[in-house]
Amino acid sequence: MKAKKIFIFISIVSLSLFIHSQNNTTKNNYPFWPIYQHLEIKALDTIKAQTWYENDYVINGWDWSFPKFVKPSKNSFVGLQRNIGLKKKFQPLDLQFKINSVGILWVKWRDIEPTKGSYNFQPIIDRIKQANSVGSDIILRILCHSKSRGIGPKALENGDAPLWLDNLGVNLLSKKSPKHNLNFDPSHPEFHRHYLKLVYELSKTNIPKMVKAAYVGYASHSFGDEGIGPYSENEGSANDTVQHVRQRLDAWQNTFNGMEHKVFMGGPIEYGFQKGFGVRRGFVEMYMYRIPNEDLGQYVDNNGYLLVDEEAPILKYNCFNGEVNEEYEDKWATADRDFRFGKTTESFPYRYFTSSLRALQMRCTYIHTTGHLIPKMLPFIAQELGRTIEDTPDVWTFLRTSYIKSNFYKKNDYKNRPITLKEQREGIETKNFERWLYQRDAPGYETTPAIRIGHPIKMWMIQNDKDYDFIARKGFKIGFNIDDRWDGQNQEKQLAIKITYFDNEAGKLCLRYKTTKKTFVKEQLLKNDGSMKTVTFFIDGLLNNNADDGFDFIIENDNPHKKITVAMVRIVKAKPNK
Repeated sequence: MKAKKIFIFISIVSLSLFIHSQNNTTKNNYPFWPIYQHLEIKALDTIKAQTWYENDYVINGWDWSFPKFVKPSKNSFVGLQRNIGLKKKFQPLDLQFKINSVGILWVKWRDIEPTKGSYNFQPIIDRIKQANSVGSDIILRILCHSKSRGIGPKALENGDAPLWLDNLGVNLLSKKSPKHNLNFDPSHPEFHRHYLKLVYELSKTNIPKMVKAAYVGYASHSFGDEGIGPYSENEGSANDTVQHVRQRLDAWQNTFNGMEHKVFMGGPIEYGFQKGFGVRRGFVEMYMYRIPNEDLGQYVDNNGYLLVDEEAPILKYNCFNGEVNEEYEDKWATADRDFRFGKTTESFPYRYFTSSLRALQMRCTYIHTTGHLIPKMLPFIAQELGRTIEDTPDVWTFLRTSYIKSNFYKKNDYKNRPITLKEQREGIETKNFERWLYQRDAPGYETTPAIRIGHPIKMWMIQNDKDYDFIARKGFKIGFNIDDRWDGQNQEKQLAIKITYFDNEAGKLCLRYKTTKKTFVKEQLLKNDGSMKTVTFFIDGLLNNNADDGFDFIIENDNPHKKITVAMVRIVKAKPNK
């Protein structure tokens, strides 16, 4: 009996030690980002820009810093608070960093014209003035199409369109799911006539001058009047042919005459782009979507690099170019939201990080962002939005890799890219998010993907057996070129080159470049401690295209038998233009 008790005691102790060991050795699948913490609006005053130093230095983690002279682009906007309806006030934001912050105001046509022919825009004007009084500009979105939204006793109350449209015989669009909006048909003559009248009445107010931007959408199954016409977003050319869609856009042009740049659409359409209208998408949380995409100029070249065609409509016309990066509340990791991004919030900071960089790779001018899971990134994003090669204070490349399904790519291809048999089997290797700084393999400068990060879910565009990303590239020597149009590489400029690397080899990280006088080498000792760090080197007199093999500069390990692993390179103008 005594022996049995001893055995039970030992078993319990062993089990306890096992459980304790398991709890202490739980793997962190996303170790290079903060743990999940969702910041609410009231906590935004705790966010500060990352510190900029004026000398060579190294830090642990990523470096999003800018010198103090850098200011946000006048073409940039960051949506930090959204009010649906007119009752709620916009909050004052005591922000500790530079940003062009806007509030987003969603209102119902039903509230503007509750009785046919009787318009009341004064509550909108009052709310805009209230927002302005607490330091917030406004982006306006008038919701026009749903008779009812969702299911339940409040479905009809939640609708956006005036109910008197029923009395005019306006038909309803069919629903594919009970959860979908029940929408009036925008093409019905009576709906169309009164919609145009609404937009005309808006022109008689001062609202177009008061707002920073205004949204024009269409009937959609989901909340928000998504899209721009009866065809899907991938069929913009079809929407271009629809007469009532064109007439709606004509009405918005007349209302915003001389201010067409303020108007942005819920989907791409050339007719709108030609007027100077922009576009807002809304699912950058699935950060590999829109590849390829003709309107954004997104495509993968034959060597697997994700490129941007600056002759694409959105970029060519210098339009409002918006994204939404908002689904970070913990409810998105629940059954109520179908575990859209996984069953835990563990991966959310990584998704926020990657989605934010993708929005910048797409050259966005506007983003509606929430949660702010990596607080130091928000001031960085605020400085990056709305930039072009002519005014960007930095250039960068994030050396990441994902694998896109070849059939998905082919379905959306607009450049007739050849797809190899290997790509058909294994997916199209899609390399780098780039902003005017380019890493390219060449003989002697071959790289391979490094540092694998798993996806918590399957994304529809990702190769079935490759639900992961790589966030770095590894090689003996890695070559880089700055876009020749950037004035930051002028020999008179001082530059800060920030290299985010994994310290997983012995030796020294070396930055090699040339000036008119000689070849320079900057060095950072490697400790082989497995950590991720960012080293900053200040350089003068960079001579472009004159490093070995025509690169602007090279990163290598001083030990020719050891590789170097690099995640991101960012080059910042260290001094203001004279």
